[in-house]
Amino acid sequence: MKPKSAQEKGKRFEKFVIEQMEQEGLGKSVRTPGSGSGKIKGDIFNNLDFMFECKNQKKLNWLQSIDQAKNQAVIGNFSRYKWALIVKDARTPETDPEVYAIVDLWQFLQLLKKNQEPKIKKPDREVRYTISNTIIWLKKLEKQLKGEE
Repeated sequence: MKPKSAQEKGKRFEKFVIEQMEQEGLGKSVRTPGSGSGKIKGDIFNNLDFMFECKNQKKLNWLQSIDQAKNQAVIGNFSRYKWALIVKDARTPETDPEVYAIVDLWQFLQLLKKNQEPKIKKPDREVRYTISNTIIWLKKLEKQLKGEE
């Protein structure tokens, strides 16, 4: 069992992460009762399709923490790839912390893909043909509507 001050430090960090998620417009989030030890796994519960495990420790065992996040994701009915380990850099102050998220590489690539704008420089032939025909059709429609007035 962690000493009381270490538990409080962890709770403060979880609350900080929740505030940041809500400020970014990701919906309502709450600390998980028992911080992942109960029926709901992970440290933060919200409507996102990820399980969040928060760590605010001076010396972190990275692989053990990643395994914990993955295992809790599976136990908590998430995909074993839908987890995020949120880590506070212990060298930074609580008032202005540096915080990092560790996720599965393929989930990270999917997040990048969803966030990326399409980079089409010119429409392909089929799209160009459809646009051209639509313009012709709209001009004909415009003439018909003007003729009815």
